[in-house]
Amino acid sequence: MAGLKKISDRIKTIQSTYQVTSAMKIVAVSRLRKLHASFLKTTPYMMEMNRIVRRLIRSASVRQDSLSFSNVEQILPLPPLLKGNGKNKHYVLTIITSDDGLSGASSLMVVQKTQEVVEYLQKQGKQITFFCFGTRGGEILKRLYPNTPMRILKRKLMDKDVYLDAERLSLAMIDSFKKDLFDVCLLIYNQFNSIISQKPTIEQLVPNKLFSKENPWQFLIDSKDPDYIRRTATGEKKLTLHQSTFLEAFGGVEMLSPLGALDKDLLTDSTRLPEAYDYEPSDVGALHRILPQYIVAYVYRVLLETEVSDNAARLIAMDNATRNAKDMLAKLQKQYKRTRQDKITTEIAEVVSGAVGL
Repeated sequence: MAGLKKISDRIKTIQSTYQVTSAMKIVAVSRLRKLHASFLKTTPYMMEMNRIVRRLIRSASVRQDSLSFSNVEQILPLPPLLKGNGKNKHYVLTIITSDDGLSGASSLMVVQKTQEVVEYLQKQGKQITFFCFGTRGGEILKRLYPNTPMRILKRKLMDKDVYLDAERLSLAMIDSFKKDLFDVCLLIYNQFNSIISQKPTIEQLVPNKLFSKENPWQFLIDSKDPDYIRRTATGEKKLTLHQSTFLEAFGGVEMLSPLGALDKDLLTDSTRLPEAYDYEPSDVGALHRILPQYIVAYVYRVLLETEVSDNAARLIAMDNATRNAKDMLAKLQKQYKRTRQDKITTEIAEVVSGAVGL
C-alpha cells in the first residue's frame, strides 16, 4: 500500500494549496474592489488639478508670446519642474512595483520595460540612477545592474498610507532636483486597463511633460506591443480620459491612465487668448506653488493604479493556481481510486487462488 500512501499525501498537500489559493483569490477580489473604487474617486480632483495647471501654462505661454511679439526681450521665469534645469545628462528612473509576490509577471513586466529604457539611455551616454519604490522590482534590478546607483524604498503596508507614500516619494524627488542631483526623472509603472490587462508605461515627471501634446517616451512604450498605439478613427492619438466601473473592468473595458489624458483646449494654438483671469501674484507665481502639489497628487494616483494593477494580476494568478490545483486533485483522486481498486482486485485474486490451491 506504499503507492496509495504516497498518492494520499500528495492529495493532502494539493488540498492545502487549493485552500490557500482560494482564500488569497477571495482576498484579492475584496482588495481590488476597494482599491479600484479609491482609484476612481481621485478622478474629479485630478481633472480639476489638470484644468487649473493647463490654464496657468496657457496663460504664461500667451504672455510670453505677447512679449516676444512686442519685441520685449524678457523670458518668463517658469518653474524648473516644468522647464528643467537646462541639462539632460543624469536620469533618475523611478520604478514602482509591489512589495508582495504571487502576482504573476506584474513586476517583471515593469522591469523588462525598465531594461529597454536603460538600454536606450546607455546608448545616448546618459548617467542612470535607480529609485525603486517597492522591493520586488528593486531586487531584480539589483541583480541585473549591480554597478548602477540604486535606492530601494519599501512601501507602507496600510491602504490609508498610500498618500503618505506618494508625499514622501514626490517631496524627496523634488528636493533632490532642487539640489541639482539629477536632470530628468522618469516614472515607470503598470497602467491598469482591465482585470486581465496591465501594461507598463513611461511618464516624464521632471521636467514635467505630462502636458505635452504627446508623450516623448511613447516610442519605447510602443516598441513591442501594437496595443499601446491607441488612435482614433481618423488616425489621431487618443488623448481623452476613460474610466470604467469595477464590473466593466472585469469585462475588459479599457481604462487609460488619467494623465496620459489631455483636454483638446490645451492642444490648440498658443496664440488663442485664455479666459479672463487675474492671477495673484501672477500665473508664473501660481505655477511655482501649485506644481509640487500637482506632482504629489499625480504620484498618489499612480501608486493607486499600481496597487490596482498588482491586485488584478494577483487575482488572475491565484485563479489560475486554484484551477490548476483543482484539476490536479481530480486526476490524483482518480488515480488513487484506480490504484486502490487494483490493490483490492490483486488481493482478491490472491485469496481466490490460495483457496483453489487448497
